[in-house]
Amino acid sequence: MKKVILLGVALTALAGCDKLPFFKVTSPPRKAGLWEQTVQSDRSPTPIVTQWCFDADSDKRSPVLPKGPRRAGLCQKFAVAKNGDSYTVDSSCSFTGATMTSHAVISGDFTSKYTINSTVDVSNSPDPARNGEHKTTITAVYKGDCPSDLSPGQVRLPTGEVVEMAQLRGGMMRPSGGQGGNAAPAPAGNAAPAPPAGGQ
Repeated sequence: MKKVILLGVALTALAGCDKLPFFKVTSPPRKAGLWEQTVQSDRSPTPIVTQWCFDADSDKRSPVLPKGPRRAGLCQKFAVAKNGDSYTVDSSCSFTGATMTSHAVISGDFTSKYTINSTVDVSNSPDPARNGEHKTTITAVYKGDCPSDLSPGQVRLPTGEVVEMAQLRGGMMRPSGGQGGNAAPAPAGNAAPAPPAGGQ
């Protein structure tokens, strides 16, 4: 369960710099308020549901589209493109000996509902369980105003625990002071690569 949660949050959180030269597509802004996100992975029969509270500032910090890898040289390929009303993200990145090739399609209305369908292929991981193809579908639905116990920039995990979005960026999950596994650059918004066992 923890691995799937980490994958889901990593697919929705990105650390990076939007001034990198390959980033030429502007991320669509989400409507401010509460977004409920459901992650369905082929590696787990149980959907993972989280709640994200956005205002304009937190949406910019964790945009729908990925900003790109934090470290130069991490990705041999990283491309974001707009096709009509949808976006595609293609990347090939290497870290800790493993290589991840990712393809994601993001589509929908960013004021009410959008989906991210992604396929990540992992090879040469030190952990054999992480290798192979991983398919994930993320569905984000607008639910209205944020509740009083969830402030902009915060996420409610399936456990009920509330954490800051910044704690989830780049796949680092530390809601209780512990350290999670590292992730490849993951897009906020959910679309980029995340390691299937330690990664919105």
